[in-house]
Amino acid sequence: MKLLLLLFPISSLIVAAVPSSAFAPTTRSISSNVTPQTQRVGHSQSTHLHLFAPLDEVAALASSTQPFLEGAFNSASTSSSLDVASGIFDSENIKTAFSVATFFPQLPWLFLILLPNTGVTKKLLGGYEIITLCCLVHFFIVSASIVQPDGTAPMAEFADVFDPSGDPQKAMVGMMQYPNFVTEEWSHVLTWDLFVGRWIWLDGLRRGIFTSHSVLLCNLIGPPGLLLHWLTCILTGKGLPGNEATSLEEMED
Repeated sequence: MKLLLLLFPISSLIVAAVPSSAFAPTTRSISSNVTPQTQRVGHSQSTHLHLFAPLDEVAALASSTQPFLEGAFNSASTSSSLDVASGIFDSENIKTAFSVATFFPQLPWLFLILLPNTGVTKKLLGGYEIITLCCLVHFFIVSASIVQPDGTAPMAEFADVFDPSGDPQKAMVGMMQYPNFVTEEWSHVLTWDLFVGRWIWLDGLRRGIFTSHSVLLCNLIGPPGLLLHWLTCILTGKGLPGNEATSLEEMED
């Protein structure tokens, strides 16, 4: 399409630049009062005028065509960008992100549960790289859901979940009819479960506490895994973790 838009003004310019006399048969004027030299001069001046006369028309045509071309190119560019965006943020990719959010964290969980004290686990989960990747998957799901048709419609219903005068549980059940909301909530829960499970594992490394059972329970049902870790800390005589903010202040002093 862009090639046709370019060829149209170029072909118009070429036609306008060629004088119409170039397509007419050449005739010789017979006059006893005109010398051959005068005929050559006259012919040269006439040709000169014919060649340069269309330049104004060419300039006018080019000037009038430029806005059309710019508008066409801008429109094509905008349309292309929208097509790319709609292709990325479509329902199929949200479904794929759901699978990624479900299965990607399972490998780190295996390392935390089965190989908590190995160098591989410490290198893999000692930093925040994996947690950050999970957060990015969740962010993609949220962004893609918002740009979907009626993507923000559930937000009005979600307000009913926090309405104490209504039925919050019923409102939450109603939200589950939206696939994108289910995908967002699922990746939300799995990301924070892994974050807390990683924290339990780190606390066990710092204070020499067995954590595999607590981390496993955290993976399965979330918060009870943290409660089991507290119980393990008490039964092993390690005690609960202290106030970390106060500990930081003492270190600074």
